[in-house]
Amino acid sequence: MTDHFKKISGSRVSFSLSIEQKDIDVANKKVLENFQKYTNIKGFRKGQVPLDIIKKEVGEDRLGLEAVQTAIDKKYQNFIKENRLQPTAAPHVNFSDLKKIPIEVKIEVELFPEIDLGNYQKIKLSPIKVEANDKEIDETMETFMKEAGVGVLVDRKSKKGDILEIDFEGKNEKGETIPNTKGEKVSLLLGSGRFLPDLEAAYEGMKAGESKKAVKVGFPKDYPAPDMAGKKIPFDIKVHSVKEISSKNINEELIEKIVGKKKKIDEFRKDISLIVERNKHDQEKQKQIAQYSATLVKTVKIDLPQSWIDREVEGRLQNIKNDPHFKHDPESFWKHIGKKEVDLKKEFEKQAEKDLKVFLALSHIIEKEHVELDKDELHKAELIAHNRLSKNNSGGVDYEEEIQKTILNLKIDKYIDGLML
Repeated sequence: MTDHFKKISGSRVSFSLSIEQKDIDVANKKVLENFQKYTNIKGFRKGQVPLDIIKKEVGEDRLGLEAVQTAIDKKYQNFIKENRLQPTAAPHVNFSDLKKIPIEVKIEVELFPEIDLGNYQKIKLSPIKVEANDKEIDETMETFMKEAGVGVLVDRKSKKGDILEIDFEGKNEKGETIPNTKGEKVSLLLGSGRFLPDLEAAYEGMKAGESKKAVKVGFPKDYPAPDMAGKKIPFDIKVHSVKEISSKNINEELIEKIVGKKKKIDEFRKDISLIVERNKHDQEKQKQIAQYSATLVKTVKIDLPQSWIDREVEGRLQNIKNDPHFKHDPESFWKHIGKKEVDLKKEFEKQAEKDLKVFLALSHIIEKEHVELDKDELHKAELIAHNRLSKNNSGGVDYEEEIQKTILNLKIDKYIDGLML
């Protein structure tokens, strides 16, 4: 008999089960047979120990408790099956005095949430149209030049954005070279922040061939070398060359250094234009997806299980705690980001709830809209899943599970892309 079925929320229910003596008798027999199968007692073959000896060896109290738990589990599973419920976590179980038959059991359990998609069809996205202008092409071209470390030699004072070839050497009070402070013909993008501020600032305004002696360079208090931390160390520096980075100076020789093969200037600009347009397209797509997600969350009704949110939050917190800076000094890490763990957890809870609702809603929408992948798209899913598994060194990831997850994500992408046409 079951009664008091109550819907606590869209993802949580409670109900009562009544465990009769006949339920306990059946369970007791099953428990005894299970103990008999695995109990080893000297003088008896495994699986052949008499039941009365099993009772004495295990104890009436333990057998009785396991029989009740077995009876509850069986009735619980039958109830779940008969009512077509989908639990997402282990149930919370309370029961009355074991000596009072029937035993009244109260159960509360989280279920897969009910999902009301609302008028999701009314959420529209705009077609994406982007075009690269000359300024964007020039800026991207200069970024490529910086990354490749190429430019045109100039005979002028250096300024931020130039690439310098430099020497540096730290000296102690005796004028001796300090270990690990010497570099020769090192490439420096001025203004990149790669060097200590005082040292980098010293190179600004220098021309090729110029040198400076005893430039005072301040080291931070937390610098890993204790004998230099918090001190000002004199450095001798020199500039060998100054290269200007400008799209106006681009030529086929520089292009070959950047891409590794010969290309005409017009061809190179066309390639850069396509990169700019792709980046702008991706940025606009992400912007529209964010707007779509915000609207979808307000449109659908999903009462998420709290355990799902908690699990997602814990995963995100764990990623933070895996950061080497956190592991080295947690207290300093929290000070650096300017937040406490409890504050970050609250932020993660809000974002996790939103992300989970969007994902669940889209998972149901693609079923309702009958979104399917073609042969090439399925092949792409296999490649993505295989690549992810090959990078997962921890193991324990099922290939079929990974590929189904990938297929689902590609279907969602395909649906979103379709809204932008």
